[in-house]
Amino acid sequence: MARYSSAQAKAFIEYIAPMIQREGFSRGYAIVTTTIAQAIVEGECNISRLASEYHNHFGMKCGKNWRGKSVNLKTKEEYTPGTLTDIRDNFRAYDSDIDGIDGYYDFIQSSRYANLRDAKTFRQFAEYLKADGWATSSRYVNTLC
Repeated sequence: MARYSSAQAKAFIEYIAPMIQREGFSRGYAIVTTTIAQAIVEGECNISRLASEYHNHFGMKCGKNWRGKSVNLKTKEEYTPGTLTDIRDNFRAYDSDIDGIDGYYDFIQSSRYANLRDAKTFRQFAEYLKADGWATSSRYVNTLC
């Protein structure tokens, strides 16, 4: 169950969508609505600590190549379908929301996510994200859609 109201979601979309659209379209992505959905889901409409304090609306972890700011937070992973496991991990931290959006698009520029440019629909973009390893949730595609 979402921790935010439909009014909060509407206000968040009005705030974040223009930034995501501007950056996504300028980088050649035809589909940006899935990215808006990711910001809603992953950052809980800017309610999660990762989104509100660290401007990471997409749940991006650091990985081995990240050299920027980070924060260690609790999260849940679904390694076995239907079973959530509590873990701590290092997540990317940004100075502003636009920096976080730029960081998202920088991240998906990697060859791992190259297929996202070929997505023709909102759902296909979500399916590619899941197949590329963005999330462990077995329901990630349906949640985004």
